[in-house]
Amino acid sequence: MTLKFSMILLAAIAALGSGVYVKSQMLPDVTVKMEPRGLVSVKCGGTEFLKSGDFQVNQAIFRKPSGETYAGSTSGAFRVDVASNELTETYPWGVVQVRYTADKNHLTMTIDTKNTSADTLQGVWYSPLTLHFPEKLKEYDGSIPLMEHSVGDPGILRVSYGTGALVIATEDGGKPMQFGFPWANDRPVSTVYPFTLNTDRVKSLPDSYPSVDRPIPPGGSDQYQVSLRFGRVNDTVMDLAKDVYQKYAKEFPSKLNWKDRRPIGAVFLASAATEYAKNPRGWLMDSHLDVTTPEGRAHLRDGVLGLADSTIAILRDMNAQGVITWDIEGQEFAHSVSYIGDPRLVSTLAPEMSDIADEYFKRIRDSGFRVGVCVRPQHLTFTDKKHVQESVTDPQAELASKIRFAKERWGATIIYIDSNVNPNDPNPLDASIIEKLADMFPDVLLVPEHSTLRYYAYSAPYRELRQGFDATDPRILAAYPNAFSLIYTADGPLDTHRKALAASVKRGDSLIYRSWYLDPQNEKVKALYR
Repeated sequence: MTLKFSMILLAAIAALGSGVYVKSQMLPDVTVKMEPRGLVSVKCGGTEFLKSGDFQVNQAIFRKPSGETYAGSTSGAFRVDVASNELTETYPWGVVQVRYTADKNHLTMTIDTKNTSADTLQGVWYSPLTLHFPEKLKEYDGSIPLMEHSVGDPGILRVSYGTGALVIATEDGGKPMQFGFPWANDRPVSTVYPFTLNTDRVKSLPDSYPSVDRPIPPGGSDQYQVSLRFGRVNDTVMDLAKDVYQKYAKEFPSKLNWKDRRPIGAVFLASAATEYAKNPRGWLMDSHLDVTTPEGRAHLRDGVLGLADSTIAILRDMNAQGVITWDIEGQEFAHSVSYIGDPRLVSTLAPEMSDIADEYFKRIRDSGFRVGVCVRPQHLTFTDKKHVQESVTDPQAELASKIRFAKERWGATIIYIDSNVNPNDPNPLDASIIEKLADMFPDVLLVPEHSTLRYYAYSAPYRELRQGFDATDPRILAAYPNAFSLIYTADGPLDTHRKALAASVKRGDSLIYRSWYLDPQNEKVKALYR
């Protein structure tokens, strides 16, 4: 034994003895065993993890051509192919075949579903097995489900216990699915968990979860595949599933090509729902401004253009690339509607601003800075004596029309997309909408308020420091190394996050700061870019 090898061995033994984690430890192997009654064993590193191998159909929802839905039978006859580790169940509406494959530290479950009925299989909810962990999962609080989904995301769930970790990943690429551990069967001990996967919706799960649109037509079939990756106690998602992010990026390659990562200013010209009698849009937050008279409109013009000039000075001092104006239509209504997000309506909703807006943006643009506005995928309507933002059937077309107007009239090339969520749940719009917008406007930087991982392939999503965000998530960078976020720093704890923000800026994230007045925090933002 060489001296060098002896020293390495002694150091490793010492580290183990002191409780220090050693990454060179081998990953545990997984083995499975089938009998004529089904799956009877899932062992990892010699430890039995299987509580029950009974495959269950918890829910099968069908949709008739008329749109009516009904529940399919969850009782079926099964047969087992022990040699192939396969279980086949036959139902009145179709055939489900599940195959369990062990390879190194992976247990992969492949579920083939054939719909033999005359109606569309709108959604399924399967429980392929139930696991028994050596200790309670650290992430489980006894109430909130441990679930993940692959709607605009690779779909990866990590859980851990006293002596190990488990990462569950979809192997279906971009196909959507929801999966995980909805509850523990033995609370409060909480060591036994049914593993489930589903499409469509499951009523017993939180309404905030996305709806998984993955129907199977009559006579059609689909395949669901997930892998359970067993690891060591300190293994991260990157340790156990980096390949999943890389495969996802190959399926949805990045189209983002925005090299300028300098900071971006933020301007708010008005204040929401001020109810100023003579200044209903709340311009310049001035209760004495009267936009109903020629003199008052002249004061408004002087004030807005003066603000443009002071903003330009701040942009220069900050070495900014541009500025986003959130409320060029004013803020006449309450918060849910305060940001109109429709530049096309300036002349209608705020006629006193129409001509001023052209000069306002021109001054900024002529000074060498990009200009940006806020748009929304909803459509503003007047209903029951109040304005509401209503969802539309084609949010892509709605956004495209607004972006095109702002681009052609004001030369806008930075677009903040506000409230980009689905009408029936709080989850972001499908990332394909952002992809198509990026294709339509390749010289525009899209900044969506809400996002999934796939959004980063086409846009620079918005984040806020005051909500704890100080960098683009490493998991996003695993898929898209050149991805970046726009982090709004105003009112955030800059000193607390200074080191993380400095590293974030150095890597490529951009910061947004107040630029309609000299915010004392701006000097700290500027220092981060040094």
